[in-house]
Amino acid sequence: MPPEPPVEAIDFESRCIYDPPRPPHYACWTCLFPGDDGRWYVAFEEVSWPDPPLPPSSVDHLYHMGLPRGYDKSQYLLEAVVIESTDNLQTWRAISRQPYRFQHTVGLYGASARTRDGRFLRGTWPAYCFDGSRQPNEILDVSDDDGKTWTHTGPFHDSHFASHAHRMRVLNDGTVVLCVAFRPRWGTPQHPIRHCTNLEATGESQMTFWTSFDHGRTWNGPQQIYHGQTVSETDFVELPCGDLLFINNSIFAFPGRQIVYRDGQRFTPGPMECAKGNVHFDDAPFDSPDCNVVPEAVCLTDDGVLVGCMRDGYYFYSDDLGRTWHPLPGTPAPDSVEAHQVYQPSMSVLDDGRIACTGHCGGDDPIHHSEGEDVERATQRHRVFLHTFRVHVRRKSADTEFLIDRVRSEGYERWPNAYDITLLCDGEPLADKPLEFWYAERYQPGHDSYGKNSLEHRMAAGGTSIHVRTDANGQARVELPEYDLIDDPHLSYQFVVRFNPDGSDGDYKPGQSPQFEFYANWAPDEPM
Repeated sequence: MPPEPPVEAIDFESRCIYDPPRPPHYACWTCLFPGDDGRWYVAFEEVSWPDPPLPPSSVDHLYHMGLPRGYDKSQYLLEAVVIESTDNLQTWRAISRQPYRFQHTVGLYGASARTRDGRFLRGTWPAYCFDGSRQPNEILDVSDDDGKTWTHTGPFHDSHFASHAHRMRVLNDGTVVLCVAFRPRWGTPQHPIRHCTNLEATGESQMTFWTSFDHGRTWNGPQQIYHGQTVSETDFVELPCGDLLFINNSIFAFPGRQIVYRDGQRFTPGPMECAKGNVHFDDAPFDSPDCNVVPEAVCLTDDGVLVGCMRDGYYFYSDDLGRTWHPLPGTPAPDSVEAHQVYQPSMSVLDDGRIACTGHCGGDDPIHHSEGEDVERATQRHRVFLHTFRVHVRRKSADTEFLIDRVRSEGYERWPNAYDITLLCDGEPLADKPLEFWYAERYQPGHDSYGKNSLEHRMAAGGTSIHVRTDANGQARVELPEYDLIDDPHLSYQFVVRFNPDGSDGDYKPGQSPQFEFYANWAPDEPM
């Protein structure tokens, strides 16, 4: 029998929690978020066909937006809806319904929150406004009366930019964090329409986050993350230490993660770390046990396991804080009906430890409806679904670390090209384990001074791998005697040590050392 998976989902349930009653039966772009006293909320967009239809978009607006045919919503009634559950997500009732005149979602896509003092906050996308009644930088709406009325708070950021509010969460101490993607405002000679890009810019769409320590009344930001990357959507979790772990998902060019370190009211981004192999959504092998797709919505269990979801409802887990990802057994198969019920997912951990994920069935689909048309055939019913399940952790793979020292010759007159490598787990040596020592010489294929390419790409391009095993003390020595005869003081080589890179040893997480670079001819300068 195959071994039981180390992590799996159990007690999986799927329910429709909102079925829009009016044609064309279109509800989409959900956001699941908690309130106080066990209350939970789902915000979403509902589209219905008014009688008579609302005024259509101008030709000029359609041109600048660059929408495909079938996506102009201007003649529909668009409403931002909030539903509430007070009985552990069993039943739901609508508590807020607010019309708006934007082409795209308001406060959804995960950008809604309930503050500790009882206010509703939602980020908006006013750059998509039909009639110019809102400026592109007026992105925040607030309700102080449980969603009965909403007001916008005025300009939120610099007017040079249009922005997409994408994710908002309230941290354990009540701090509100809002993720906002910036791009240059269109309608100028430099950016005349929405679908144009400055090819000389590195990361023209910038992901940022803002923080509020007074329940959304004042904000600090923007703080940029994923520097130099074009990213418009993200998610994050709060770690037990208070730091934030941001996830850059596989829709984008360089999926991976980034830790933002917290010191009181100061947040300092660490470096972005790319995921192994840079696997992308379009070519992701979802049925592979080591596909390493980085999901777009994430949450963190009490066991320290990250659980994530990728459109259309493909679930993954990571037990190393997002360095590697694996399909989550016990969740719907990619070809199942349930897998297509939570497009554009939004996730949280419930008070009882269950994972909850909301989304809408279907995809980013056009709306087709005209008078007398069979609406059931005109468009798929876009209903709001809720998935819940528990995560059963049978075992967590152990962390490993390396100690790497360049061997010193007697008397420390020079350092030969030899290295002692120690493999440790919880401070104890790991004996009889295979290690891979890969190195690439300067000016040769595989060498990369500035981190332009992934390690996998570089290893495929060149370099040399040496395979060794640790001894009873968890140590192995690698020698490169060909470099001991080098006279050139500038010739260097880079190397990386890896353990269990393919995850075949399920007891341990894949281990990889930092990249080291040493000069071949290395010795102390002689005294003057």
